[in-house]
Amino acid sequence: MLSKFLYRAAMVAALVFLTACGGGDDDGRRLGEMIVGTWQRGWGEGDVVIDGDTDLGPDNFTYDQFVFRGDGNYNGMVRKGTFTAYDTEGMVIYEGDYQCDNNNLKLTYVDDGGAKRSLLAQVVSFTDSSVLIRYDYEQKGITVTFIIRKLSNETNGYSSSSVTSR
Repeated sequence: MLSKFLYRAAMVAALVFLTACGGGDDDGRRLGEMIVGTWQRGWGEGDVVIDGDTDLGPDNFTYDQFVFRGDGNYNGMVRKGTFTAYDTEGMVIYEGDYQCDNNNLKLTYVDDGGAKRSLLAQVVSFTDSSVLIRYDYEQKGITVTFIIRKLSNETNGYSSSSVTSR
């Protein structure tokens, strides 16, 4: 009897989780509307998860802040614009274009060697103040999942708050 109850509870929890994370905009808002602004990578326990055969840890990834500008276009489904990524000391490490919808965030930039790079990340979930992103880091054969949090009230009318600390 108890095992049936636990099974049903687990199924309900899984259904709620999949429903909450699947579409990403349960309340009708679109990530494209909210992405414009300044975001900071989470530095707390569990804010960066690295899967794969590697000795890399969260501190090996130097990006700290991302600024997404809405200077491209937005059609209600897809937002395009430019972005800048900064390291932990405030120095620019990436600049380029981005495109996002509720499921993916694509960053295109030129690396230090002058090669054009494109990074496609899956948007696992988002709210008006946080986005959970997963991408494959092919050079190292690993998958990185991390959270970025909105730093200020740059949400096009939606309120947000900063919850990051170091």
